[in-house]
Amino acid sequence: MPLEAYLTLATVLSVLATLVATRIAPDVVLMGALAFLVVSGILTPSEALAGFANPGVMTIATLYVVAAGLKETGAIQWLAHRLLGQPRRLRQAQLRVLLPASGLSAFMNNTTVVAMFIPAIQEWAARLRLPTSKLLLPLSYASILGGTCTLIGTSTNLVVDGLLQSERGISLHMFELAWVGVPLVVIAGGFLYLMADRLLPNRQG
Repeated sequence: MPLEAYLTLATVLSVLATLVATRIAPDVVLMGALAFLVVSGILTPSEALAGFANPGVMTIATLYVVAAGLKETGAIQWLAHRLLGQPRRLRQAQLRVLLPASGLSAFMNNTTVVAMFIPAIQEWAARLRLPTSKLLLPLSYASILGGTCTLIGTSTNLVVDGLLQSERGISLHMFELAWVGVPLVVIAGGFLYLMADRLLPNRQG
């Protein structure tokens, strides 16, 4: 392999090691690696910045701005409390977690949905004396499943759409993935609803 290939491989390994072994912010690590590749001449400035022109990347950045606005205004917390309600049984509580989490994550970033729901569910479960250990993992899985239903549901979908646009001139529609995502939500969500109580530990807090 040429020297550039070795340097690139060493950079990738260094990035992974730094992310695992340190608490340096991931964006700082990745931008530092990108700067090194430019300074060393492996990438030209235009090549290094080409990814920022990808429509998928720009859409992800826009969605993060929207999610931050919803977080700062308290809209998600208000919505979470409204949707969770006052169930009397654990199964009812799990259903009230699965449905809104999967629905919201179809139109918002999964990480944002989970981060917004966690404190609300912890407080809600403590008030109703329900085990949080049987609610938080279904929350995570439901948000992942919901994200498969739409184009903007996950960052991965947007990145793939951007690659299709740039490489083949193909653009995915908003609900084009729903024929796969919706059955996944129904089947996997049903499994979570039926089996979470049996498989997950019973721990509070």
